[in-house]
Amino acid sequence: MVVIKKILNNNAILAFDIEKKKEVIFLGKGVGFNKKIAMTDETPPGIKKYYLDKDTEKGLSADLIKNVAPIYLEIAHEIIKTAEVKFEQLDNHILLPLADHIAFAIERIEGHINFENPFTNDIRFLYEQEFEVALKGKAVITEKTGYTISDDDVGYIALYIHSAISDTKVSQSMNVAIIMGEAIKQIENDCSMTIKVGSFAYSRLMYHFRFMISRVMTNEKLNSDMIEYTKNHCPYAFEVAAGVCQKLEQELGKPFSEREVSYLALHIERIRMIEGSSLES
Repeated sequence: MVVIKKILNNNAILAFDIEKKKEVIFLGKGVGFNKKIAMTDETPPGIKKYYLDKDTEKGLSADLIKNVAPIYLEIAHEIIKTAEVKFEQLDNHILLPLADHIAFAIERIEGHINFENPFTNDIRFLYEQEFEVALKGKAVITEKTGYTISDDDVGYIALYIHSAISDTKVSQSMNVAIIMGEAIKQIENDCSMTIKVGSFAYSRLMYHFRFMISRVMTNEKLNSDMIEYTKNHCPYAFEVAAGVCQKLEQELGKPFSEREVSYLALHIERIRMIEGSSLES
């Protein structure tokens, strides 16, 4: 049983779940129609509910609801539904911070404020499936508001989706992308080469980063043992890989084994060899 606290619009209501003693948002077509404040009701069947019982990086969910227009809740709701089809399980507590980000993105467009994220391409390749869902969200935003957000904002939506499926903070997901981007820049500068975004070498390295982090976060052990080989035959690559893994350890709070370092080193060395030979030819 719930008590209705506020009618946000015809498709959204804020209520209080008497049994769980928590505020909850109901989102769905017509859920607010003919409803009144203080009315008691059963949980509407087939309607998505979002409990406001969790802190976010932007503050308490219960506080965010006061400042987010219902249209942005509906947009975030549509993005979450799309993500659930793709990933099946995700933490839907991202509703309010995601809605708040979308609202801010539209506010920036209206104010002609440019927003750039130099790590958008790294996000695109590191969180490829999440970015695909976020692009569908971009279409929903245009349909609902008439505004078209940039791919830089799409990247941030992808980060929210990734945080919801991986139980990591948005800031962590962003920092991981930054570490990856900085590692590529370091290799480019040290070896006087350019690793083109979207090239085979770039995509393969990002692919490895993604699965390496997934293994570490799920405590999956890597069978490959090339530690001594990479230390002796690929000292530069091993040094770079060790530095990257150390930064990731600090960010994610998870240990990266020397096996992971050595496996990453092999990928870095392969890129050096491939890109180096293409520069010479």
